[in-house]
Amino acid sequence: MSEADIVPTHNGYGWTSTIPNQVTVALLEWLSRLEQPAPLVLDIGAGFGVATLPLLEAGARVISLDLEESHLTSIRQEAERRSISKRLTTVVGQFPRSLHFEDLDAIHCSNVLHFLPGSEIETGAANMFKWLRPGGNVFLQVGTIYAGHIKRLLPIFEERRRAGVIWAGETHEAKDYVAAEFRDATPRFMNYLDGLPLSQAFAQNGFQIEHGWYYTRTGLPDAFRCDGREHYGMLMKRPL
Repeated sequence: MSEADIVPTHNGYGWTSTIPNQVTVALLEWLSRLEQPAPLVLDIGAGFGVATLPLLEAGARVISLDLEESHLTSIRQEAERRSISKRLTTVVGQFPRSLHFEDLDAIHCSNVLHFLPGSEIETGAANMFKWLRPGGNVFLQVGTIYAGHIKRLLPIFEERRRAGVIWAGETHEAKDYVAAEFRDATPRFMNYLDGLPLSQAFAQNGFQIEHGWYYTRTGLPDAFRCDGREHYGMLMKRPL
């Protein structure tokens, strides 16, 4: 992935990619093994459809959720061009607020939770559990405190964590900490994450965590790289 594959969003919430990441690929692999026809998948923070479109191509029914109507318009137009729009539903909304879904087979949530305070992540975990059918799965990716463009915040994060703060990466001064070239696309509030609070939040809400791991997202540009922990992924299941 080159710098050209990083696309600014229309709502000021960072960037999106044109290349599926490891968690999206894990979901597509899960779908390929599933015998159930047309499973129902919620794509939270769909952006321009980097996950929604291949999920539709793989035969899923997809609810594409995003804050920005123009993102969803782009997805609908591309789905119509590919003749896969009949299985697509688009919803404008802010996760986890004022939303209701049910009987989902899977949830894909990529690069969304680090925009939310810890209390809303906890609410979101509870909502995901309610929305999934028993046996349903969550495929989650977040950006972490270890990314290269936010390294100036890391010493403060570590000090907060030593003091017992679970959501140690919450900051209302994110623009002051990120590298200068990324300030315009960075909201004032960010919650730079690691695996600890996420694992606790989802486990406490009843999820069985099958795999959690750090990695560098496929093809991540050098400006975001650090030590191989720039992203954190979780594969989870609502028990039967």
